[in-house]
Amino acid sequence: MKSTFILLLLMALTLNLGCRQTNTIPIKIKLNLEKEYTKSVSKNDFWVKNQIEEQSLDVITDSIIEHYYDVTIDIDNVGEKDLYIEMMSCSWYNNFKINNNYTYFYNPKGGCDSNIPELKKIESKSKITINGTIRKNLKFDYPAKNSIYGEQVKLTKVGLIIIGDIYKPNRKDFSDYFLYMEDKSKQKLIWSNGINLLRK
Repeated sequence: MKSTFILLLLMALTLNLGCRQTNTIPIKIKLNLEKEYTKSVSKNDFWVKNQIEEQSLDVITDSIIEHYYDVTIDIDNVGEKDLYIEMMSCSWYNNFKINNNYTYFYNPKGGCDSNIPELKKIESKSKITINGTIRKNLKFDYPAKNSIYGEQVKLTKVGLIIIGDIYKPNRKDFSDYFLYMEDKSKQKLIWSNGINLLRK
């Protein structure tokens, strides 16, 4: 009986180890909060007015308060070989996911002359840093009448979408970048640490 129990225990441990997923991509993502600030904007501002109408926001004042978070994202190559990350030259934030629905990437610069896929080289044991801005969704500060939001995800994390082979940069054309972005089954995701953007 004792030997049967030990055999079953060993089998369970073996199966558990076999099912454990490991991250074989030598990349670490670090999300840093650099600056937190608010802006007061007239509710008649085109963008705000649009949001109020689309989300049926309950705004009883003449202006709203927008919450912004300037962040840096470190993409660290902890491996022994140089690697390449593929992302858009302007809308780089499309290569990231955020783990909650109360924030999203905001691009204050607006338009871009040449938004194309490009390769970013990260040498072994080095990193690149991306500067970005995250904005809080207005619906959480001005919810529609009779809307109740439950507890939210406490820590905000960003996940980098890995496209293709990080060690083969000799791409003649980037048409498959868009195929990878559309086909989520081909994507690999690496998540950052979490930062608290919900503190009062």
